[in-house]
Amino acid sequence: MNNPIALLATALLGIGLTGCATHKSVAAVGQGYEEVSHPNHAMIDEPPPPRVSFQHRSADGKVTQIWPSLYGASEVIKGDLAIFVGDKAYLEPDKVTHPRLFAVQPPALPLDITDEVLWRWSKFAGKDFAMALEKFTVVTPGETNGELVLHLEFYSEDQTWPDQGDLQLDWNQVSEIMHAVKAKGVLEKDLRWDTLYIGEKF
Repeated sequence: MNNPIALLATALLGIGLTGCATHKSVAAVGQGYEEVSHPNHAMIDEPPPPRVSFQHRSADGKVTQIWPSLYGASEVIKGDLAIFVGDKAYLEPDKVTHPRLFAVQPPALPLDITDEVLWRWSKFAGKDFAMALEKFTVVTPGETNGELVLHLEFYSEDQTWPDQGDLQLDWNQVSEIMHAVKAKGVLEKDLRWDTLYIGEKF
């Protein structure tokens, strides 16, 4: 027959090891867009930062999940359009994530506009597009004087290649980029989260 004291001790130990449940929090960022913080549970002094997902809440209260894991850069929101950086998984070898730049207008699927942006930056900077794709590490969106400013960072040991560069776009140019991705786009699914989005094949 089982010892009830031993069973209670085992249950309490299990609770202690898994940690206390922490509720996710929702923060509005404008025009119905919301960031949702998903705390990590870990029995260490400094748990890793929470995963933050991105969603949209319509006027009638319907919630549409846009992307399950933001990279960390702030979103730029213009009317119903949001520009954001999300973690996208790659098989190398075990679903490693890298930041990608997306544009979204709910309820439509997010558009991965990263390659289109790099192509335009390459033309502007007089750099090889294939090399830009290879050396790109992260992009940070911002807004200056009513235009979208994209701060690009690259990794390269080649001193002839810049560590960073900026691309400034007006909103008509952003619309052109989105149209180009839609025209050449293919339906894709993130490898880690199974999130659907529109990618582009050059």
